[in-house]
Amino acid sequence: MGIIARQGFKRSILSIIGSLIGVISLLFIYPLSKDSYGFAQFLISSASFFAIFFSFGSTSLVIRYFPELKDKYSKGFLSIIFSVTFLVISVSTIFFSVFKHAIINFLGKLDFQTHIINENLIVIYTLSVLFIIIQILIFQSANFKRIVIPFVIHELSFKVFLPVLILLVFMGKIEIFHIGTGLLFFYLVSFILNGIYLKNLGGLSLNKNTFLALTKKKMKELLSYMGFSGLNIISENLTTQIDRIMIPLLLTMSSNGIYSIFLFMSNTIAIPATSIYPIASPIISESMLNGDIQNVKSIYKKTSLNSFIAGAFIFVLIWININDIVSIMPGKDGISPFINVFLFLCIAKLFDMVTSINSFILIYSKYYKYNLVFLLILALMNIVFNYHFITQYGIVGAALGTMISVFIYNIIKLIFIQMKFRINPFSKSTLSIFLILIITVLIGRYLPATPLVVINFIYKSLLISGIYYFLIKIFKIESELIPTGEKLVVKIFNFVIRKK
Repeated sequence: MGIIARQGFKRSILSIIGSLIGVISLLFIYPLSKDSYGFAQFLISSASFFAIFFSFGSTSLVIRYFPELKDKYSKGFLSIIFSVTFLVISVSTIFFSVFKHAIINFLGKLDFQTHIINENLIVIYTLSVLFIIIQILIFQSANFKRIVIPFVIHELSFKVFLPVLILLVFMGKIEIFHIGTGLLFFYLVSFILNGIYLKNLGGLSLNKNTFLALTKKKMKELLSYMGFSGLNIISENLTTQIDRIMIPLLLTMSSNGIYSIFLFMSNTIAIPATSIYPIASPIISESMLNGDIQNVKSIYKKTSLNSFIAGAFIFVLIWININDIVSIMPGKDGISPFINVFLFLCIAKLFDMVTSINSFILIYSKYYKYNLVFLLILALMNIVFNYHFITQYGIVGAALGTMISVFIYNIIKLIFIQMKFRINPFSKSTLSIFLILIITVLIGRYLPATPLVVINFIYKSLLISGIYYFLIKIFKIESELIPTGEKLVVKIFNFVIRKK
């Protein structure tokens, strides 16, 4: 087993462990103190958002240009990256410092609770700078084919740290405003440990080389790539972070905590897609380079169908059990009225999954610049819709605004790709899966409930799984995912039988 396979396998195992920790925290810890969880999510989302502006794509240079510059600047590659990054951070800091009052006054006129920004501005700024530096160190470790230890330091350990922090607030050991200090402590330790690990790998060698050591042609190339990448990343983050920033500023921290709980749950249905896309991406890139549109069309449809089958199945299982899941959460009475947040977010993710790899098709084609235009449209729509619907309908409005934005964004891309390449991701099987989704949801919602949550979850999940599979066979849906799933079920069944 090669180093990439070993690292990938270890990372997958740790990701599963992290997911289990996340589920336990979601069900039993975060609902204990929705205010503190919402506050933590606000700080993290805000810092992540500002980190994108402050770095403006400079972190993307680490992986993109390491193969090209590592030999010539073997002892000073990171010096070049850090010099660019700190220059961008400095310029961005000056810009925001000059216009800070104007921005805050403008937000105040829109009824944002600007005192929250003022009270936490130093924490958010410091976190954002730490995020940028840590990301550079993690990317550099990836250049040395090492991803496991940075994942443990930065991500897995945080899945343990955050619930502990929330528990400390709940038990009265610390105050809610100490969450910011706790986050600063964690990410400072992450920065130190990642730096030590990278130094041991031999990847933290610095010298006096700066961005100015490059030729003018190379400097122009790096700045061009950085700018385009930065705009893409900013647009993407405006769609993924803006709701958790706007909700506490327009509503309450508790509302943000409830929204974040349902957002975490909805993200689970996208797991199949996030597993498929990294595999499809390089194939699309090569096919586009060779002008093989038929292969792109084939992957487009297969990825859409496989993602939709798996995502719809996960959604159905969660949705038919959603009331039982919420019922075991502490403070369930304050969470259950907002179940539609989960529904709207899931509809958005399902539509994003069924429209498949349309972004990759654009990015790896000669029309790659249009993807940035579409992302900017999405970002603008998400801000406008979120503001309008949050002020009207609260956190349900935030989910509704996100859903509408995602629908319009993907429809625009679908139309553009159809016009330019004469391809789309849909087939008869797409409609069949949609019908199966509706049928199983209707059956599941009317299944009788027992007084025991565990019994409900087991019998409903098994019954609906059987119906879902039975309908797939009736509709004669052909997908590589189905025989793979069948083999997995047989293996699990045989394993259980042998244990008995």
